[in-house]
Amino acid sequence: MELFSNKSIDFDKIQSVVILEQTQLYKRKSSWGLSIGSAPGDSRTIAMDGGSAPAGTEFTFSITCKNGRKEIVKAVSGTELCDRLLQTAMDPKTESIESSGGAHDYEPVSLGKNQLPNGEYLIGRDIPAGTYDFTWVFGSGDIMKFKNDQDTTLGAVTCFQHVGIKSEYECRQCLNVDCKDGELLKINGNVIVGIARSKKVDLDL
Repeated sequence: MELFSNKSIDFDKIQSVVILEQTQLYKRKSSWGLSIGSAPGDSRTIAMDGGSAPAGTEFTFSITCKNGRKEIVKAVSGTELCDRLLQTAMDPKTESIESSGGAHDYEPVSLGKNQLPNGEYLIGRDIPAGTYDFTWVFGSGDIMKFKNDQDTTLGAVTCFQHVGIKSEYECRQCLNVDCKDGELLKINGNVIVGIARSKKVDLDL
């Protein structure tokens, strides 16, 4: 059975909630009155347009499930569903793993051979010129390569790739990157990537 069938949401299966849009709702407001004449039965009801009045806010949410499924859901402010989705979006759950002693288990990450953390690396000085494959090891961030270390504007970018495993736009590998002498390689974010020389293409056609 689908998680959000009939908009019955199982919050235990939700990974994250993001607010995409909010729209102010309005309703027409009318004023009514009674006009009484001098003769019996000479009366009438009068309705006048009182303009618009706020009637709550409609939120559009993007919900991501723990199994990777996504869905767009709309809810109006003041409802139990909307309040709970807003709370989940504003105050996401943090998952922790506790050891038998009650303390949080944590194992620091240490760099291995041919692994690069956040930093700047000049090709020809810090890394030999060549063609390399970069592979995700830890965290999330991005790889950028510039023509030189003097110009790090977007116009000088020769390679760019998000690296990680949590978001759809992130990749685990960035392959066959040609790194020339004098170019600047930047690793951005709380991330570690492995670097290895790309294998030569072997064609047997």
